[in-house]
Amino acid sequence: METAHQITGLPKDKILRYGLIAIVLFVVFGIGQAILTTLLGVAYPVFMSFHALETDGLSDDQQWLTYWVVFGLFNVLDQSAGFILRFIPFYYVLKLAVLIWLFHPKSVGATWVYNNYIKEYAGHINEIEKHVEGQIKDGINTAKKTVGLKTN
Repeated sequence: METAHQITGLPKDKILRYGLIAIVLFVVFGIGQAILTTLLGVAYPVFMSFHALETDGLSDDQQWLTYWVVFGLFNVLDQSAGFILRFIPFYYVLKLAVLIWLFHPKSVGATWVYNNYIKEYAGHINEIEKHVEGQIKDGINTAKKTVGLKTN
């Protein structure tokens, strides 16, 4: 960033703004859509998460932890249904807009999504974990029976 500032003479905030505009234009015109949306959805939040870890307050830590929870669920949805979603016109532009909305400090969209959709299920984590563990043990026992091994 410092090098770009020295070469161009532009203020750092303008360099960031122009960089964001370039990324959006690349995505709109279909150049590197998948990598750019993933990069923007991960690179900036990683940087801000590192910054949040070094500050004394907990509010920014909570904001970024919430972002990563929502981003993880968003990414699971995107990976599992992405082949269908990609048929939506301007899908990557919409995805980019959603990712920016999720992490932008003025909108804190990830907090909104968590509070309105995810939070009610978070209390059931222990039940879900016990159910999944039971299913895994059942699967292991079934596999052992199939190959003729002793089950627990």
